[in-house]
Amino acid sequence: MKNLVKIFTIAALSAVSLISNGAGNNTAPTKSKTFEVGMYQSVNTLKMNVMIEKSTDKNLSVVLKDEKGNILYNERVTKGTKSYHGTYDLSGLADGKYTFEFTKGDEKVIKEVNLTSEAPTESSRFIAMN
Repeated sequence: MKNLVKIFTIAALSAVSLISNGAGNNTAPTKSKTFEVGMYQSVNTLKMNVMIEKSTDKNLSVVLKDEKGNILYNERVTKGTKSYHGTYDLSGLADGKYTFEFTKGDEKVIKEVNLTSEAPTESSRFIAMN
């Protein structure tokens, strides 16, 4: 009886292991990213901060384009650089949509930036009650 319980337990654990590992699953494995991109705007400025972390030694290009696809800026992050931080001053650009493209081989990450000017508004007064 003990042998039967052991055999059943081993069979059940093997089945659970096969199911959790995706046995019989015909999906192709996903390709892992070899770089990550983060962007944020500096407070009260038109400067964009870009951070890139690479996991492989390959060149990566950073391209800034306007709505028409014209290249406004192009930079190469060399293969020996594992992490990169760049600041891009967008204050000289007209209102519109701009695209940052980060490309390494067949991998591409696209980040859009919209520049808009707001018309000045009248200041308002508010009353807060506690």
